[in-house]
Amino acid sequence: MTEHLHPCCDPSTPSAIWEGTPSGEVIEISGIETYIAKPPALKGSSPTLKVDKVILFLTEGHGIYLPNAQLLADSFASHLNCDIIMPDEFAGQARLPKNIEPSLYPHKVIPWTEDKNDPNYDLRGLAVPHEPEVTDPILEKIVSWIHESYGQGVKIGGVGYCFGGRYVMRLMGAGVIDVGVVNHPSFFNMDEVGKLGRGKRLAIFAAERDDILPAEERRGTEDVLTRTGVTWTSTVFSGTEHGFSVRGDLSIKEMRLAKEYAFRGAVQWFSDWL
Repeated sequence: MTEHLHPCCDPSTPSAIWEGTPSGEVIEISGIETYIAKPPALKGSSPTLKVDKVILFLTEGHGIYLPNAQLLADSFASHLNCDIIMPDEFAGQARLPKNIEPSLYPHKVIPWTEDKNDPNYDLRGLAVPHEPEVTDPILEKIVSWIHESYGQGVKIGGVGYCFGGRYVMRLMGAGVIDVGVVNHPSFFNMDEVGKLGRGKRLAIFAAERDDILPAEERRGTEDVLTRTGVTWTSTVFSGTEHGFSVRGDLSIKEMRLAKEYAFRGAVQWFSDWL
């Protein structure tokens, strides 16, 4: 079932692994494994501490156990001084294995496990379709937990990568969040973009070469955002490919700088609008 997957959605696709040691923790929320990153000043505090904002981090197909995603979540927590909530949107059905040790891979890439006894072996990649009817209920549980834990008045920002970018926009269109950042978003449709309107703030960070979000589709998205009155910005980085901001090869200067600029741009966007 996985032979038709785009590489960005298939955890069997090797990924460059960034240096660093993630400092967050994985907890279960309504049965959903969720990585939570806290700013240094709040380390060890209660997960139900009342704060004024949190960021919902929605991953691409490699999921919450990709070290790069965890490192990004940690960095957002530190720079924005708030908790980052990164749920497993795939309910364990499309993810890298837990307890990844990058040192085991001399070329610093992580292939999908070939352990046929792994209960997820037959579900490699997105073998089970993860359409809105599957993913939306998962995110509803997470959002409910956020409101119960942090207070009904907490402001929720959303940052999404590839697959997760679509769901940041869906949450914005549904009125759950007002401020979002999407990095090389994929598989969304213009009806979903059209549900965003005045009062919504969306930043797009896109790759120059992206067969999922080609230039004409990105420009069409910008046209819809303009018509509906969204406050938006869109940045394209030359020399980059789809996935650069979370799985880019940092030994390539263009990729490294684009990843860094996209991260700083997201931090600034949330600082200005959330």
